Amino acid sequence: MPSTLTLRQTLLYSCTSIGINLINTSVSTWLLYYYAPPDTAGVQYLSVAVVGTLLAIGRVWNAIIDPWIGHWSDVTRSRWGRRKPFLMVGSVITLFSLLLLWMPPTAQPSLLNAIYFLTMTIVFYTGISLVGVPYDGSLAELATTAAERVRLSMWKNIFGIVGVLAGAVIASVVYGRWGAVAMGAVIGVIGLVTAGLTVQVLPEHPKHNATVTMSFGQSLRAMFQNRPFLILCSSTILVQTAYAMLLSNLPYFVTLILREPEAAVGRYQAIVVIAMLIAAPIWNRLSRIYRDRALLRVSLLGFAITSALLTGVGWFINVSSTLQAAIVFGILGPFLGGYFVLIYAMMGDVVEQDAKVTGQRREAFHYSIFSFSIGMGLSFSTLIIPLIFSQYGYSLENPTGVRIVFLVAAVLVILSVVTLRGYKLIEADTKR
Repeated sequence: MPSTLTLRQTLLYSCTSIGINLINTSVSTWLLYYYAPPDTAGVQYLSVAVVGTLLAIGRVWNAIIDPWIGHWSDVTRSRWGRRKPFLMVGSVITLFSLLLLWMPPTAQPSLLNAIYFLTMTIVFYTGISLVGVPYDGSLAELATTAAERVRLSMWKNIFGIVGVLAGAVIASVVYGRWGAVAMGAVIGVIGLVTAGLTVQVLPEHPKHNATVTMSFGQSLRAMFQNRPFLILCSSTILVQTAYAMLLSNLPYFVTLILREPEAAVGRYQAIVVIAMLIAAPIWNRLSRIYRDRALLRVSLLGFAITSALLTGVGWFINVSSTLQAAIVFGILGPFLGGYFVLIYAMMGDVVEQDAKVTGQRREAFHYSIFSFSIGMGLSFSTLIIPLIFSQYGYSLENPTGVRIVFLVAAVLVILSVVTLRGYKLIEADTKR
């Protein structure tokens, strides 16, 4: 079928992906490190175990509210449409929280710091959910065919990679020169601007005649009968746990194993995201030849192998540690990029099949459950990393725990590949 999406719609829709990925990458990379740095890296506001536990609580909150926000967005009827109000209100809340998140009230570990940290992370994740869930749900409204969904997902991912790259470069530079509060202000403003660009092309009313008449409970019951969707979500929990572990571990890896300054974190993130950006069109072209689920397995296996290779960086004495790290991160990028292109396109296929079965357009609800899976993965990562650090060490003298994080992440990705074995949609709906 010919494309019904214009280039302007595609590009403006994808803008919010810049802001979301910029914010998520920056916060995931620096929040744990800011509140619980190594002994040699500044003020410790909370212990690593407390930060991990509170982050897990905040992300569980994020995961729990996602389905409610998704259902709320699906049933909303306003003069501005179903999605626009959520993006604008959510981006303002996110900006507000990013200004305050980095201002703990005391300069040492305290109960007051813990309460403040938990409160601000809950506000932050609420704002992100108000933006992200309706935004993802609108993809299936704009892209009406399988080919369009892959193409729009590719551009969304490319813009998302730009956001990750901005998080790697801009956030790291601002954090190093002017501090965490300045970084929060910059990324929050960018998030607000990019959401404002996207709302210009979101449909005021769904293109489809069917309206959502299911209650929240009925939507949940229908979701549990959708086997491909449940398999995708189960795999996503494992992959996102591994991905969040890599992000949170990176500042420790750079400072303790590579023994480089904090500003170097952005350099290695940039290597990954540039490789992701270069590979995105290749995955789009491959999806026209091979099944998305087969390509997804390939991308995940590559992710697992390269994550395991990071465990051994620095052990090859004839090659510098920095070169070893750069090579492995460069190999990691294309596989990670392939995952993000394919998983959102496959989600669009699942949503379309559900609409045919139920007669209901519940895009945001499905993406909210998908976001719930991502949130659970993030929560698990914040619990796993402190356990590994406390058991095996994360200091200049003993950075063993930092290495083991990469190995555990690789095992989780392998388990996600095994989980995908049962995934299957109606072939006529997904064949291109």
